[in-house]
Amino acid sequence: MTARTSTADKQTPHSFPRFARPEANTHASSMGFRSDIQGLRAIAVLMVIIHHLRPGALPGGFIGVDMFFVISGYLITAHLFREMRATGTIALASFWARRIRRLLPLAFTVLLATAGLVYLFIPATEHGTMFKHIAAAGLYVENWALVLDATDYAAAGQMATAVQHFWSLSVEEQFYIFWPLLAALVLWVSARVGGKHGASTVTAGSRVFFAAIVSVAVLSFAYGLWLTAVNPPGAYFNTAARGWEFAAGGIVALLARRGAVRGIPGALLGWAGLLTLLAGAMLIPTETRFPGTMALVPVLGTVAVLAAAGPHNRPWLSHAHWLSIRPARVIGDISYGAYLWHWPLIIVAPFVLRTEPKWYQELGMLILTLVLAWLSYKLIENPFRFGKFLKPVRNSMIFALAGMLLITGVTVAGSAAAAHSSNLPRMSAQDPCYGSGSLIHPENCQPVASNFAPYPSAVMVSQEVRAPLFPGCEADTLQVGDVSCTLGTTQNPTMRVALVGDSHASAWLPALEILARERGWELVTHIRSGCSPSVAALKGAEALSGTAYRLCTESMRALGPALAADTDLDAIIVAAQGNKRSWVSSPGYEFKNPATEGFTALWQSWSDAGKAVAVIREVPRLGNKNVPTCVATSPEDPLACAVSRKQGLDVPQNLGKALKSDTAPAGIVQPNLTDSICDENTCYAVIGSLITYYDQSHLSHDFARSLAPELGRQLAQNPVFAAPN
Repeated sequence: MTARTSTADKQTPHSFPRFARPEANTHASSMGFRSDIQGLRAIAVLMVIIHHLRPGALPGGFIGVDMFFVISGYLITAHLFREMRATGTIALASFWARRIRRLLPLAFTVLLATAGLVYLFIPATEHGTMFKHIAAAGLYVENWALVLDATDYAAAGQMATAVQHFWSLSVEEQFYIFWPLLAALVLWVSARVGGKHGASTVTAGSRVFFAAIVSVAVLSFAYGLWLTAVNPPGAYFNTAARGWEFAAGGIVALLARRGAVRGIPGALLGWAGLLTLLAGAMLIPTETRFPGTMALVPVLGTVAVLAAAGPHNRPWLSHAHWLSIRPARVIGDISYGAYLWHWPLIIVAPFVLRTEPKWYQELGMLILTLVLAWLSYKLIENPFRFGKFLKPVRNSMIFALAGMLLITGVTVAGSAAAAHSSNLPRMSAQDPCYGSGSLIHPENCQPVASNFAPYPSAVMVSQEVRAPLFPGCEADTLQVGDVSCTLGTTQNPTMRVALVGDSHASAWLPALEILARERGWELVTHIRSGCSPSVAALKGAEALSGTAYRLCTESMRALGPALAADTDLDAIIVAAQGNKRSWVSSPGYEFKNPATEGFTALWQSWSDAGKAVAVIREVPRLGNKNVPTCVATSPEDPLACAVSRKQGLDVPQNLGKALKSDTAPAGIVQPNLTDSICDENTCYAVIGSLITYYDQSHLSHDFARSLAPELGRQLAQNPVFAAPN
């Protein structure tokens, strides 16, 4: 979102640095208030809201954020340039105080209201993540929190947070800090350049400021293209990758300072810009990587609108005329509040309604958003912006600090409350019906019909996604080099076993570590998040960024021969998730069916080297739901999150298909734990008082432990894996 600039709340400048006042400008400026920008804001915010309510209706509506970035760059650059010309200085403290008065009162209000909505309506399993992001939003670093989540494989599949939209506000606030500092630096340089060459500070400053903005645009655009290619999720929220969009607006502001494009050329340029924006909102696919080259569509479209004025004698031909009509200006006035309020309502609505909203409920959310935005504009935005309380710079700074501390305190308290949720009564781990024992002994146990509440609680299980039992045993998707750890028996082991796979292999560690201790194995891990244990190549690097794909491919091609050549290694266990990736032959490997042979080629090489090989079949899934959150949402109905056995097994079976293929080597042990999660009719979310998954597909730590006896029994089909006599 952008902050409207105004001269209505000027301060006595706290000037740094200070230079002589320049000569008065004799040219008319076009940098004053433009009502058509309010209409442009209205289009941008409605694009974003409609896209979030109904992505299919406006797949590219997210480009409204890019429009806001360009508008911000235009307005703030124009404001700073006017100040430079009028005073020969940049009053940094006053500038930042104006931004505080304009933006923070409503932002803090929405964050506190959102914290309350989260506490009241969102399942406690999500509170830790939600409150963490509310704190990040209050500190205006939400974009960087999302960058960390985007590059954190463990965060994949999390529900969107109620303040995720604050990422763009965080980027803008960081821009508001950097841009005036850049302008102040320009003045400092200009004073020396102008003095040496006989030019005025302002004349030299204009040239240096323009050159600096162009440099920022070029460098940021190049960086954004590179980062979008190697790490698209992280690039989307990265401030440096977005800087060129602000700079584009700044370039227009400086180029148009003596007048915009007028007449028929201006009208054509303006309408072309608007049509470009509307076409982009309708035609750009939601999954498009941003901010790559496709981001030029909203940026250039917005630049065209800002640069054009149209004919004076025929205003009805001008885009600016229609963007300035009262309904557009009203929505533009409340666009900041509309942007702030709409997303928390969208996130909370399904939990309040207990179902996904229908079209008429989505329309109601749109109306409620606009009503809240109008009330906020009248009761919060304008009173704080123009009132006397925050007028002194010192008061504004204190208000910002106090608000950030308050938001942080509220989120800490909310997270603590969720962490201390009740976990009693609990079933004893020695109970024969505990965990998977319920399905192993169906004659004496009922899988979910129990007087015991799930323990660990849904909140505790949901935190396992970020709390691995064995830290340092799994490489992240972007981590360079192999990561390995050793579990079980390290002194005189009965045999050495390697565990190979992705994060689903890590999910089996609680069970395998028990077996390793009981049977005297030395268990060595070779696990990489999101990396299927195949030497085939992904078609189009599906589901992985370029860097992650390269690291995955390099690690698997190196690991296969290394394990085969390790004479101290006795056995290898493979585990991985099922996925819908497409495979092709890779350099050095020619496959008839890469989807299966990429796996079996590794297994064959290990078998040929005399290693015992076991491949644990993919586990069922309970749909795409986050299982602990589902359990917490319906605590009174333990079957609410269960699915039919047919649905549970309706997931990609990459390993299963490879095991059934003609190229699979003989003698591979194939543990299949489906019957410990599903009976003949149903796959369960809670079994023997244990929640089965800590997210959508990874076995929870305690449930995996309960599977150790059955996993050990099935592995022992090959005597190499059996317990010693």
